[in-house]
Amino acid sequence: AHILRVGGPPRAWRSVALRGTGRRPLATFAANPGQWQADPSVQMYGKLLSAREAQPDAFLVAAETLRAQPHLPRDLKASVGRIRASVLFQTAAKLFEGLAISLEGPWPADAFDSVLEATTRACEAYAEAVAESGDPQLCKEVEPHCPEWQEALAAVRAAHAEVMKLRAELRFREIRWHSRQAERAKLLSEAAAGRGRGESTAEASSALEAAGLSPMTAREEELLAQALAACESLVAECTGDAAADPAVLALALRGRALRILLLKDLAVACAMVHRLEESVGHMLRALRTLRSGDEAPAEPAADGSAFAELRQALGAAGEAQLRAAAQGVVELCRREITSADTQGAASSAARWAGDVSQAVANLDV
Repeated sequence: AHILRVGGPPRAWRSVALRGTGRRPLATFAANPGQWQADPSVQMYGKLLSAREAQPDAFLVAAETLRAQPHLPRDLKASVGRIRASVLFQTAAKLFEGLAISLEGPWPADAFDSVLEATTRACEAYAEAVAESGDPQLCKEVEPHCPEWQEALAAVRAAHAEVMKLRAELRFREIRWHSRQAERAKLLSEAAAGRGRGESTAEASSALEAAGLSPMTAREEELLAQALAACESLVAECTGDAAADPAVLALALRGRALRILLLKDLAVACAMVHRLEESVGHMLRALRTLRSGDEAPAEPAADGSAFAELRQALGAAGEAQLRAAAQGVVELCRREITSADTQGAASSAARWAGDVSQAVANLDV
């Protein structure tokens, strides 16, 4: 009979890996497993089950072939789905361990994309496995024959959270690399405007070249926009069934706080290159996101718990930086009012100043 065996990720991840759920094998054909043994897809899967670490690709094909058979029982497919997810996790974890990202070197785009793709595939497989194995009707049908089913379900939920944490770490590394290059590009921009020091400028120029970027074309705002896009992905990816895990919740909160800081930095960067309307848009989004705890309307949310949680994650220093940057944007808007060439431009600047000032005031409501 087919038994439940769930392989864990590589050794570095063994503390969080899915392993066997007990000392004795778990029957997964419920009431009558023997009747399915002659099925060709079951036989092929059975042959490759023990060889899944040595032949993961062949095993995955066999697992997906079995799961595609409409006549096979759901509990068998669910069990195979759990093992399939664990194999995908192993593949992603091995790729992750081999990924080298240096703040002083070029961005490893191809390698990063391969790891991200593998990790996302594992996340999706676990989400599917949790949904299948956790189906209430299926649990009711299987439990009399397989009392360990709930244990297996708990294990696959835990593994789902772990692979989500792995993907979040990828995103944080992506954010750090682009943010660091943005800092260097900022130094060059300040030097071009007569505000930089020669020694630090030379270092920044050399560092950008070592990172595979041209000091002549690297732009702070463009690099920050890439860091922000990665942060947006991080926050969006920390959702679903596994998002209830405390560690995943903490990562999502950290990502939301970081998104506010990146929006603040992007607002300042745009303001420094005279893209005031874009600057205002980023600043308003940062302030409103903080006040509501998420993507926000202009008005404060009725429930202040999300605000308090995100405010704590941002920290007093982070909030102070945000307020100071917002005040700087307001001052630029006021200057624009007096220097605008047209009445329409002056009116727009006045509206922007009012909107940002109101968003700041809402933080104190």
